[in-house]
Amino acid sequence: MTRMENLQPDLEEQARQDAVYQAAMASINASKRSAERSGYVVMGGAMSYGEGSLGDGLFGKATHAAQLFCIGFACAVPPLLVWVVLL
Repeated sequence: MTRMENLQPDLEEQARQDAVYQAAMASINASKRSAERSGYVVMGGAMSYGEGSLGDGLFGKATHAAQLFCIGFACAVPPLLVWVVLL
């Protein structure tokens, strides 16, 4: 047996480990890109919502109505709770 024949299993094992390492690193990098992509989607959605809610279209009117409802609800509930609980 020559020295090269003795090293063949070691070389094959090293090649297998390198392939596993490369696959693991590719998976880690893909998950990092996915997380970064999700962040861009959230920010893009928030920015487009902000721009759309300030417009004069149907979405802008619905947003304004929802804001007025929330303000009215916040102003009406405390007196109603005082009447129901205390009186």
